[in-house]
Amino acid sequence: MNRKTGKTAVRFGPALKAVLICLVTCSLGLGYVWQKQQINTLGEQIKENEINLEELRRENKRRGDRLSFLMSPQQLDARLRQLNLDLEVPRPEQIVVLVEKRETSPTAAESGRETKASVRTASR
Repeated sequence: MNRKTGKTAVRFGPALKAVLICLVTCSLGLGYVWQKQQINTLGEQIKENEINLEELRRENKRRGDRLSFLMSPQQLDARLRQLNLDLEVPRPEQIVVLVEKRETSPTAAESGRETKASVRTASR
């Protein structure tokens, strides 16, 4: 056996280890940088969503206040006068009471329970 071939084979192992260590170190570094970039991106998305949520809450509050204002008796009365609608409280003879009987379910009939009839009112 030649001495040169024996030494070449021995030196190939440490070089391979060094290359593998470099690859692992570079991979870990890239993974770390990628993870930090993902964290920053998610942080920006969270901040944008929080700003959007706050805007939606303000809009919801504004619309709720507007609805309360429009449903106030004073505003409804003013709107009736503006549209010239002569609305008034119905007289008792104008009120019709409708009684709607529901069919009892088989399980309710067997147990002796019956459903209550719903009452609706309507005016002519």
